[in-house]
Amino acid sequence: MKDSSLITIIGFIMYIILSIIDKFIYTVPNIIYIPIGILSIIFVLMGSFINLKSK
Repeated sequence: MKDSSLITIIGFIMYIILSIIDKFIYTVPNIIYIPIGILSIIFVLMGSFINLKSK
């Protein structure tokens, strides 16, 4: 259960950092933004599904 919540938190943190960098620091090109965004969504979904299976 700890691993699934860690995976979910990593996914959220990746997306939040990516969004903050894109909005306030530097405009991230789409070729970088889209794969990292998709990867972070996959991490969040994986953590959620692992958490549901363990209950």
